[in-house]
Amino acid sequence: MKASQNQTETLQYPSVDESSVSAPAPVKKPLYLLGRTTDALLIGGASLLFFIASYLFVDKNGSINQISWTAFYLAFYINNPHFMASYVLLYWDKRSELLKNKRFLWAAIIAPGLILSYLAYYIRAGNTEMLGYAVNLMYFTVGWHYIKQIYGTMLVTNARQAYYFNSTESRILKCTLYLIWFMSYANSNQSIQSLLHYGVGYKTFEVPAWFLTTSYIMMGVSFLVLALTFGRKWVKEGKLPPLAGMCSLAVIYVWYLPQLYHAVFWYMIPFFHSLQYMLFVTTLKRNQFLAESDTEEDPASARLHFAKKFLGFFAVIGAMAYLTFFLLPNGLDRYVPYDHTVFGPQLYMFCFITFINIHHYFIDNVIWRRDNPDLKKYL
Repeated sequence: MKASQNQTETLQYPSVDESSVSAPAPVKKPLYLLGRTTDALLIGGASLLFFIASYLFVDKNGSINQISWTAFYLAFYINNPHFMASYVLLYWDKRSELLKNKRFLWAAIIAPGLILSYLAYYIRAGNTEMLGYAVNLMYFTVGWHYIKQIYGTMLVTNARQAYYFNSTESRILKCTLYLIWFMSYANSNQSIQSLLHYGVGYKTFEVPAWFLTTSYIMMGVSFLVLALTFGRKWVKEGKLPPLAGMCSLAVIYVWYLPQLYHAVFWYMIPFFHSLQYMLFVTTLKRNQFLAESDTEEDPASARLHFAKKFLGFFAVIGAMAYLTFFLLPNGLDRYVPYDHTVFGPQLYMFCFITFINIHHYFIDNVIWRRDNPDLKKYL
Protein backbone atom coordinates (compact mmCIF):
# COMPACT_ATOMS: atom_id res chain seq x y z
CA MET A 1 0.00 0.00 0.00
CA LYS A 2 1.32 3.47 -0.89
CA ALA A 3 2.24 5.76 2.00
CA SER A 4 0.63 9.16 2.29
CA GLN A 5 2.69 12.31 1.90
CA ASN A 6 2.90 12.84 5.71
CA GLN A 7 3.85 9.23 6.31
CA THR A 8 6.59 9.42 3.72
CA GLU A 9 8.18 12.37 5.45
CA THR A 10 8.50 10.45 8.77
CA LEU A 11 10.11 7.33 7.31
CA GLN A 12 13.80 6.80 8.11
CA TYR A 13 15.91 5.36 5.31
CA PRO A 14 19.33 3.76 5.78
CA SER A 15 22.27 5.67 4.39
CA VAL A 16 23.32 4.69 0.88
CA ASP A 17 26.56 5.32 -0.99
CA GLU A 18 25.17 7.47 -3.83
CA SER A 19 28.21 6.83 -5.99
CA SER A 20 27.24 3.17 -6.19
CA VAL A 21 23.71 3.90 -7.41
CA SER A 22 23.36 4.31 -11.14
CA ALA A 23 20.88 6.85 -12.47
CA PRO A 24 17.80 5.44 -14.18
CA ALA A 25 18.15 5.15 -17.91
CA PRO A 26 16.30 7.92 -19.76
CA VAL A 27 13.07 6.85 -21.44
CA LYS A 28 13.55 6.89 -25.18
CA LYS A 29 10.67 8.21 -27.22
CA PRO A 30 9.83 6.29 -30.40
CA LEU A 31 11.49 7.62 -33.52
CA TYR A 32 8.30 7.18 -35.53
CA LEU A 33 4.57 7.67 -35.08
CA LEU A 34 3.37 4.29 -36.38
CA GLY A 35 6.56 3.06 -38.07
CA ARG A 36 9.19 4.29 -40.51
CA THR A 37 7.50 3.02 -43.68
CA THR A 38 3.96 3.65 -42.46
CA ASP A 39 4.77 7.23 -41.51
CA ALA A 40 6.43 7.94 -44.84
CA LEU A 41 3.54 6.47 -46.84
CA LEU A 42 0.68 8.07 -44.95
CA ILE A 43 2.30 11.46 -44.62
CA GLY A 44 2.77 11.82 -48.37
CA GLY A 45 4.76 8.92 -49.81
CA ALA A 46 1.67 7.06 -51.02
CA SER A 47 0.46 10.21 -52.72
CA LEU A 48 3.80 10.66 -54.48
CA LEU A 49 3.74 7.04 -55.68
CA PHE A 50 0.18 7.41 -56.95
CA PHE A 51 1.16 10.64 -58.71
CA ILE A 52 4.05 8.90 -60.50
CA ALA A 53 1.87 5.94 -61.44
CA SER A 54 -0.84 8.25 -62.79
CA TYR A 55 1.59 10.11 -65.01
CA LEU A 56 3.28 6.97 -66.28
CA PHE A 57 0.30 4.73 -66.86
CA VAL A 58 -2.91 6.81 -67.04
CA ASP A 59 -3.92 8.97 -69.99
CA LYS A 60 -4.31 12.58 -68.84
CA ASN A 61 -7.18 12.99 -71.29
CA GLY A 62 -8.87 9.70 -70.40
CA SER A 63 -12.17 9.15 -68.63
CA ILE A 64 -12.35 10.24 -64.99
CA ASN A 65 -15.61 8.44 -64.28
CA GLN A 66 -14.04 5.49 -62.45
CA ILE A 67 -11.64 7.54 -60.32
CA SER A 68 -14.34 10.03 -59.37
CA TRP A 69 -16.51 7.19 -58.02
CA THR A 70 -13.51 5.67 -56.27
CA ALA A 71 -12.78 8.98 -54.57
CA PHE A 72 -16.46 9.31 -53.64
CA TYR A 73 -16.54 5.96 -51.86
CA LEU A 74 -13.16 6.47 -50.20
CA ALA A 75 -14.56 9.67 -48.71
CA PHE A 76 -16.91 7.60 -46.53
CA TYR A 77 -13.97 5.76 -44.96
CA ILE A 78 -11.25 8.40 -44.72
CA ASN A 79 -12.18 11.93 -45.83
CA ASN A 80 -15.43 12.38 -43.96
CA PRO A 81 -14.29 10.68 -40.72
CA HIS A 82 -11.19 12.90 -40.68
CA PHE A 83 -13.48 15.93 -40.36
CA MET A 84 -15.42 14.31 -37.55
CA ALA A 85 -12.22 13.41 -35.68
CA SER A 86 -11.56 17.13 -35.25
CA TYR A 87 -15.03 17.56 -33.73
CA VAL A 88 -14.35 14.83 -31.17
CA LEU A 89 -10.95 16.36 -30.33
CA LEU A 90 -12.60 19.70 -29.64
CA TYR A 91 -16.12 19.09 -28.34
CA TRP A 92 -15.39 15.95 -26.32
CA ASP A 93 -11.71 15.98 -25.38
CA LYS A 94 -11.77 19.71 -24.56
CA ARG A 95 -15.37 19.93 -23.34
CA SER A 96 -14.37 21.21 -19.90
CA GLU A 97 -12.41 24.10 -21.45
CA LEU A 98 -14.84 25.35 -24.09
CA LEU A 99 -16.13 28.21 -21.96
CA LYS A 100 -12.87 28.84 -20.10
CA ASN A 101 -10.33 29.03 -22.92
CA LYS A 102 -10.83 31.96 -25.32
CA ARG A 103 -9.44 30.03 -28.26
CA PHE A 104 -11.76 27.08 -27.70
CA LEU A 105 -14.71 29.41 -27.12
CA TRP A 106 -14.01 31.05 -30.47
CA ALA A 107 -13.56 27.80 -32.40
CA ALA A 108 -16.37 25.83 -30.73
CA ILE A 109 -19.12 28.42 -30.32
CA ILE A 110 -18.51 31.86 -31.82
CA ALA A 111 -17.02 30.91 -35.21
CA PRO A 112 -19.60 28.19 -36.04
CA GLY A 113 -22.37 30.51 -34.86
CA LEU A 114 -21.21 33.21 -37.27
CA ILE A 115 -20.92 30.76 -40.18
CA LEU A 116 -24.36 29.27 -39.57
CA SER A 117 -25.92 32.72 -39.14
CA TYR A 118 -24.43 33.84 -42.45
CA LEU A 119 -25.75 30.80 -44.31
CA ALA A 120 -29.19 30.99 -42.69
CA TYR A 121 -29.58 34.71 -43.35
CA TYR A 122 -28.83 34.52 -47.06
CA ILE A 123 -30.86 31.37 -47.56
CA ARG A 124 -33.83 33.18 -46.03
CA ALA A 125 -33.10 36.17 -48.27
CA GLY A 126 -32.78 33.91 -51.32
CA ASN A 127 -29.42 35.49 -52.14
CA THR A 128 -27.32 32.86 -53.90
CA GLU A 129 -24.61 35.37 -54.76
CA MET A 130 -23.81 35.91 -51.08
CA LEU A 131 -23.99 32.15 -50.49
CA GLY A 132 -21.42 31.81 -53.24
CA TYR A 133 -18.98 33.93 -51.26
CA ALA A 134 -19.11 31.26 -48.56
CA VAL A 135 -17.70 28.86 -51.15
CA ASN A 136 -14.87 31.32 -51.88
CA LEU A 137 -14.14 31.46 -48.16
CA MET A 138 -14.23 27.66 -47.97
CA TYR A 139 -11.58 27.24 -50.67
CA PHE A 140 -9.50 29.99 -49.09
CA THR A 141 -9.50 28.31 -45.66
CA VAL A 142 -9.07 24.80 -47.10
CA GLY A 143 -5.90 25.85 -48.93
CA TRP A 144 -4.58 27.53 -45.80
CA HIS A 145 -5.44 24.46 -43.74
CA TYR A 146 -3.52 22.15 -46.09
CA ILE A 147 -0.42 24.33 -45.75
CA LYS A 148 -0.59 24.56 -41.97
CA GLN A 149 -1.00 20.80 -41.76
CA ILE A 150 2.17 20.29 -43.80
CA TYR A 151 4.03 22.61 -41.44
CA GLY A 152 2.85 20.65 -38.41
CA THR A 153 3.60 17.25 -39.91
CA MET A 154 7.16 18.32 -40.70
CA LEU A 155 7.81 19.69 -37.22
CA VAL A 156 6.49 16.59 -35.43
CA THR A 157 8.14 13.93 -37.59
CA ASN A 158 11.43 15.84 -37.69
CA ALA A 159 11.46 16.35 -33.93
CA ARG A 160 10.93 12.62 -33.39
CA GLN A 161 14.38 12.13 -34.88
CA ALA A 162 16.00 15.16 -33.24
CA TYR A 163 15.95 17.30 -36.38
CA TYR A 164 14.95 20.72 -35.09
CA PHE A 165 14.39 24.12 -36.67
CA ASN A 166 15.53 27.27 -34.91
CA SER A 167 13.23 30.30 -35.03
CA THR A 168 14.73 31.66 -38.26
CA GLU A 169 14.56 28.30 -40.02
CA SER A 170 11.00 27.84 -38.83
CA ARG A 171 9.98 31.19 -40.29
CA ILE A 172 11.66 30.30 -43.60
CA LEU A 173 9.69 27.03 -43.74
CA LYS A 174 6.44 28.82 -42.93
CA CYS A 175 7.08 31.50 -45.52
CA THR A 176 7.86 28.88 -48.17
CA LEU A 177 4.63 27.00 -47.48
CA TYR A 178 2.47 30.13 -47.39
CA LEU A 179 3.86 31.23 -50.74
CA ILE A 180 2.92 27.86 -52.27
CA TRP A 181 -0.63 28.38 -51.07
CA PHE A 182 -0.54 32.01 -52.23
CA MET A 183 0.47 30.89 -55.74
CA SER A 184 -2.20 28.19 -55.82
CA TYR A 185 -4.98 30.53 -54.74
CA ALA A 186 -3.91 33.16 -57.26
CA ASN A 187 -3.76 30.53 -60.00
CA SER A 188 -7.32 29.37 -59.28
CA ASN A 189 -8.51 32.97 -59.59
CA GLN A 190 -6.90 33.99 -62.87
CA SER A 191 -10.25 34.88 -64.38
CA ILE A 192 -13.88 35.16 -63.40
CA GLN A 193 -15.63 31.83 -63.85
CA SER A 194 -19.18 30.85 -62.94
CA LEU A 195 -19.13 27.45 -61.21
CA LEU A 196 -21.49 25.29 -59.18
CA HIS A 197 -21.00 23.88 -55.70
CA TYR A 198 -23.75 21.35 -54.98
CA GLY A 199 -26.16 23.28 -57.15
CA VAL A 200 -25.36 26.74 -55.74
CA GLY A 201 -23.46 29.04 -58.06
CA TYR A 202 -20.32 30.92 -57.14
CA LYS A 203 -17.71 32.90 -59.05
CA THR A 204 -13.94 32.94 -58.91
CA PHE A 205 -12.08 36.25 -58.82
CA GLU A 206 -9.75 37.78 -61.40
CA VAL A 207 -6.26 38.68 -60.25
CA PRO A 208 -3.93 40.72 -62.49
CA ALA A 209 -1.45 38.78 -64.62
CA TRP A 210 1.49 40.41 -62.85
CA PHE A 211 0.10 39.22 -59.53
CA LEU A 212 0.22 35.58 -60.62
CA THR A 213 3.70 36.01 -62.13
CA THR A 214 4.94 37.57 -58.91
CA SER A 215 3.52 34.71 -56.87
CA TYR A 216 5.45 32.18 -58.98
CA ILE A 217 8.69 34.14 -58.61
CA MET A 218 8.25 34.45 -54.85
CA MET A 219 7.49 30.75 -54.55
CA GLY A 220 10.61 29.84 -56.58
CA VAL A 221 12.85 32.11 -54.53
CA SER A 222 11.45 30.75 -51.27
CA PHE A 223 12.12 27.20 -52.44
CA LEU A 224 15.77 28.03 -53.13
CA VAL A 225 16.12 29.72 -49.73
CA LEU A 226 14.63 26.66 -48.02
CA ALA A 227 16.95 24.32 -49.95
CA LEU A 228 19.93 26.43 -48.88
CA THR A 229 18.66 26.30 -45.30
CA PHE A 230 18.58 22.51 -45.40
CA GLY A 231 22.06 22.48 -46.97
CA ARG A 232 23.43 24.79 -44.28
CA LYS A 233 21.98 22.56 -41.55
CA TRP A 234 23.62 19.53 -43.17
CA VAL A 235 27.02 21.24 -43.26
CA LYS A 236 26.67 22.45 -39.67
CA GLU A 237 24.96 19.45 -38.04
CA GLY A 238 25.59 16.60 -40.49
CA LYS A 239 21.86 15.85 -40.70
CA LEU A 240 19.34 15.74 -43.51
CA PRO A 241 15.58 16.02 -42.94
CA PRO A 242 13.94 12.65 -42.16
CA LEU A 243 12.16 10.76 -44.93
CA ALA A 244 8.64 11.38 -43.62
CA GLY A 245 9.20 15.11 -43.33
CA MET A 246 10.58 15.35 -46.85
CA CYS A 247 7.66 13.34 -48.25
CA SER A 248 5.32 15.75 -46.50
CA LEU A 249 7.06 18.77 -48.03
CA ALA A 250 7.38 17.27 -51.51
CA VAL A 251 3.75 16.31 -51.74
CA ILE A 252 2.44 19.85 -51.27
CA TYR A 253 4.22 20.90 -54.47
CA VAL A 254 2.67 17.96 -56.29
CA TRP A 255 -0.77 18.85 -54.94
CA TYR A 256 -0.57 22.57 -55.66
CA LEU A 257 1.55 23.18 -58.76
CA PRO A 258 -0.88 23.52 -61.71
CA GLN A 259 1.85 22.40 -64.12
CA LEU A 260 1.68 18.95 -62.50
CA TYR A 261 -2.10 18.68 -62.78
CA HIS A 262 -3.46 15.27 -63.68
CA ALA A 263 -7.24 14.80 -63.48
CA VAL A 264 -7.04 11.27 -62.07
CA PHE A 265 -4.55 12.29 -59.41
CA TRP A 266 -6.44 15.50 -58.61
CA TYR A 267 -9.54 13.58 -57.51
CA MET A 268 -7.48 11.70 -54.94
CA ILE A 269 -5.78 14.69 -53.27
CA PRO A 270 -8.43 15.09 -50.50
CA PHE A 271 -8.07 11.38 -49.74
CA PHE A 272 -4.29 11.64 -49.34
CA HIS A 273 -4.63 14.81 -47.27
CA SER A 274 -7.02 12.96 -44.97
CA LEU A 275 -4.63 10.00 -44.70
CA GLN A 276 -1.97 12.43 -43.56
CA TYR A 277 -4.32 13.85 -40.94
CA MET A 278 -5.43 10.44 -39.69
CA LEU A 279 -1.81 9.37 -39.14
CA PHE A 280 -1.57 11.95 -36.37
CA VAL A 281 -5.05 11.40 -34.99
CA THR A 282 -4.46 7.64 -34.83
CA THR A 283 -1.13 8.09 -33.06
CA LEU A 284 -2.59 10.60 -30.61
CA LYS A 285 -5.58 8.46 -29.64
CA ARG A 286 -3.57 5.22 -29.56
CA ASN A 287 -1.07 6.69 -27.12
CA GLN A 288 -3.81 8.28 -25.05
CA PHE A 289 -5.79 5.06 -24.73
CA LEU A 290 -2.67 3.02 -24.04
CA ALA A 291 -1.82 5.38 -21.19
CA GLU A 292 -5.35 5.04 -19.82
CA SER A 293 -5.28 1.25 -20.08
CA ASP A 294 -2.04 1.14 -18.07
CA THR A 295 -4.08 2.01 -14.99
CA GLU A 296 -5.79 -1.38 -15.18
CA GLU A 297 -4.26 -3.94 -12.85
CA ASP A 298 -5.07 -6.97 -15.00
CA PRO A 299 -3.30 -7.13 -18.41
CA ALA A 300 -6.38 -8.64 -20.03
CA SER A 301 -8.53 -5.81 -18.69
CA ALA A 302 -5.98 -3.32 -19.96
CA ARG A 303 -6.11 -4.79 -23.47
CA LEU A 304 -9.91 -4.85 -23.42
CA HIS A 305 -10.02 -1.24 -22.21
CA PHE A 306 -7.69 -0.15 -25.02
CA ALA A 307 -9.63 -2.06 -27.68
CA LYS A 308 -12.96 -0.59 -26.57
CA LYS A 309 -11.63 2.96 -26.51
CA PHE A 310 -9.57 2.77 -29.71
CA LEU A 311 -12.12 0.96 -31.86
CA GLY A 312 -14.95 2.93 -30.28
CA PHE A 313 -13.33 6.22 -31.30
CA PHE A 314 -13.23 5.19 -34.96
CA ALA A 315 -16.76 3.80 -34.79
CA VAL A 316 -17.99 7.12 -33.44
CA ILE A 317 -16.31 9.30 -36.07
CA GLY A 318 -17.46 6.88 -38.78
CA ALA A 319 -21.07 7.10 -37.60
CA MET A 320 -20.83 10.89 -37.30
CA ALA A 321 -19.45 11.10 -40.84
CA TYR A 322 -22.30 9.00 -42.25
CA LEU A 323 -24.81 11.16 -40.40
CA THR A 324 -23.43 14.56 -41.39
CA PHE A 325 -22.23 13.88 -44.93
CA PHE A 326 -25.03 11.61 -46.10
CA LEU A 327 -28.06 10.84 -43.96
CA LEU A 328 -28.96 14.29 -42.59
CA PRO A 329 -28.31 16.48 -45.67
CA ASN A 330 -29.93 14.01 -48.07
CA GLY A 331 -32.92 13.60 -45.77
CA LEU A 332 -33.37 17.36 -45.41
CA ASP A 333 -33.02 17.91 -49.16
CA ARG A 334 -35.66 15.28 -49.76
CA TYR A 335 -38.25 16.13 -47.13
CA VAL A 336 -37.84 19.82 -46.25
CA PRO A 337 -39.36 22.10 -48.90
CA TYR A 338 -37.43 25.02 -50.39
CA ASP A 339 -37.22 26.76 -53.76
CA HIS A 340 -35.26 24.37 -55.97
CA THR A 341 -35.34 26.83 -58.87
CA VAL A 342 -33.24 29.24 -56.77
CA PHE A 343 -31.00 26.93 -54.74
CA GLY A 344 -30.81 23.80 -56.87
CA PRO A 345 -31.53 20.23 -55.68
CA GLN A 346 -28.96 19.95 -52.83
CA LEU A 347 -29.21 23.06 -50.66
CA TYR A 348 -28.70 21.23 -47.35
CA MET A 349 -25.81 19.20 -48.74
CA PHE A 350 -24.30 22.50 -49.83
CA CYS A 351 -24.70 23.89 -46.30
CA PHE A 352 -23.27 20.84 -44.54
CA ILE A 353 -20.24 20.53 -46.83
CA THR A 354 -19.48 24.25 -46.82
CA PHE A 355 -19.96 24.69 -43.08
CA ILE A 356 -17.89 21.66 -42.06
CA ASN A 357 -15.01 22.56 -44.36
CA ILE A 358 -14.80 26.13 -43.07
CA HIS A 359 -15.32 25.17 -39.43
CA HIS A 360 -12.71 22.41 -39.72
CA TYR A 361 -10.08 25.08 -40.31
CA PHE A 362 -11.05 26.96 -37.15
CA ILE A 363 -11.07 23.77 -35.07
CA ASP A 364 -7.65 22.61 -36.20
CA ASN A 365 -6.26 26.09 -35.68
CA VAL A 366 -6.80 25.72 -31.92
CA ILE A 367 -6.38 21.94 -31.46
CA TRP A 368 -3.05 21.34 -33.18
CA ARG A 369 -0.96 23.83 -31.25
CA ARG A 370 2.27 23.41 -29.31
CA ASP A 371 0.64 24.60 -26.11
CA ASN A 372 -1.96 21.81 -26.21
CA PRO A 373 -0.89 19.55 -23.30
CA ASP A 374 -2.44 16.48 -24.94
CA LEU A 375 -0.13 16.85 -27.92
CA LYS A 376 2.93 17.17 -25.70
CA LYS A 377 1.90 14.15 -23.68
CA TYR A 378 0.69 11.74 -26.35
CA LEU A 379 2.13 12.93 -29.65
